[in-house]
Amino acid sequence: MQHALYRSAEADPGRRFHALGDKIHRRDVLRRAWAMVRANNGAPGIDRTTLAGVEEYGIDRLLDEVADELGQGRYRPSPARRVFIPSRG
Repeated sequence: MQHALYRSAEADPGRRFHALGDKIHRRDVLRRAWAMVRANNGAPGIDRTTLAGVEEYGIDRLLDEVADELGQGRYRPSPARRVFIPSRG
């Protein structure tokens, strides 16, 4: 799906994608997102949940809950974690 969206956007740079919300709660999309986070050794977010914590809780259980909340419009993400990077010089 990501590749198809990419090709469509490349073919028509002026195209706008308005209805992506119905796609983000798909199981394959969430599974792919988890695989990318896992492969990247993703850091804990504002909730301090670690990869090990997610695996202990149950990946399928978490993805099912997130898919359900997204599908019903009940998902409310936590605020982003801000990290300050000191400048050089």
